[in-house]
Amino acid sequence: MDAPVTRARTDEQLFVSTLPGLEPALEAEASALGWKPRRVDGGVELEGPAGLHQDANLRLRCASRVLLRLGHFRAGDSDTLSDRLAELDLSHVWDGRSPPKLSVSLNRSPVPGPDVVFSAAAYAWNVPSVERAGPLDEEGGGPGLTLLVRVDGDAFTVSADTSGDALHRRGYRQEVSRAPLRETLAAGILRLAGYDGSQPLVDPMCGSGTFLVEAAWMAMRRAPGLLRAFAFESFPSFDAQAWAGRKARAEADARPAPGAAIHGYDINAGSLGTARRNARRAGVTLALERQDARTLKAPVEGPGLVVVNPPYGKRVGEAEDLPALYRALGNTLRQGFAGWRAAVILPDEAALVKALGHSVEEAQDGEEAYVKVQNNTYDLILTDVQMPKLDGFSLARRLKSTPAVARIPVIILSSLASPEDKRRGLDAGADAYLVKGELGVEVLAQAIDRLT
Repeated sequence: MDAPVTRARTDEQLFVSTLPGLEPALEAEASALGWKPRRVDGGVELEGPAGLHQDANLRLRCASRVLLRLGHFRAGDSDTLSDRLAELDLSHVWDGRSPPKLSVSLNRSPVPGPDVVFSAAAYAWNVPSVERAGPLDEEGGGPGLTLLVRVDGDAFTVSADTSGDALHRRGYRQEVSRAPLRETLAAGILRLAGYDGSQPLVDPMCGSGTFLVEAAWMAMRRAPGLLRAFAFESFPSFDAQAWAGRKARAEADARPAPGAAIHGYDINAGSLGTARRNARRAGVTLALERQDARTLKAPVEGPGLVVVNPPYGKRVGEAEDLPALYRALGNTLRQGFAGWRAAVILPDEAALVKALGHSVEEAQDGEEAYVKVQNNTYDLILTDVQMPKLDGFSLARRLKSTPAVARIPVIILSSLASPEDKRRGLDAGADAYLVKGELGVEVLAQAIDRLT
């Protein structure tokens, strides 16, 4: 007999998703807010009092979406599935009138396809049909309630999307330059780089100003969700007065301005205009100047942080020009910003990392790479999982257990994207496990502080 629906033991149980590789940043951010996150693949889990989902949407910078858990159950056939769905208490998220939209994720499940879940849901909730919402990784489900059903084997987890539009849509960036950086990714990189607003920050290729605005808001302790609306505002249980109080407290927590200088530069005047207008909508004043990153020097005394998303082949269309640009950028970081730290987003091309001025061992053969690292000095080791003689997991484990080279960052860049592979890589000691192409460009997140 299938077990009945299990509901959260506390008032609210949440799953907060983030971009791949930013789970540590999200966990640290949630902990700093006084919560007790549990890091899982793809995000963190939170438990707390009623209204936690509102605070999470309002205050978390690295989060992509906040899901409110509604129940867990097991079902081995469609009749049991309908019964269990009917037992869910949806009264606080659904008014019972307009049918909810449904996003279904199947993982190693005997359920033959999502149509079974859609039919069971329509029957359980006494509606003619349930609209398909599709994956919510990028966009929201639109107006109305969106429910998510995750199926692992015969285990079902039902959640309500409380965010609506993805949380990188802060509301201030209404214009973008070429190849814009997602706001949540910018915030995560800043946190992984140790930025806390107490030291100056420079972006020498600022584009539309995303790094600069996110840094300013972090330094000001300004909640990232103050300028936008959320899906939970349409829930039947929504208390507008209580929500206004939460926003007012968040506004009161904010500082009037950053405590340290924030400077942005770009060689493109149009990009600077875009950055200036975005900053104005965000309520911050930035020091913006047109200047070539290749000749830039620190505008204020350090130490501080340089953060940069340099061009890559797809963005500029002339990949052959990139090595010279990266060499010049490396010279700028070493000579113009001596004593500063740097956070750099790089493509998964060792040649460009080397052009930046770092010695990189791009491991093709695990045994050979291990020997070379013992006898040479490297700043970074890039390895794949699938190599002859010694795979990437074993190479990372061996390097990290060798005191003489344990300090060298080991980044696994792999085409294997399963949570199990990622967990194996991190358990082996790799500083980061990144899936090729998963973010468009690879973020060498855990090696940031050691790249300069």
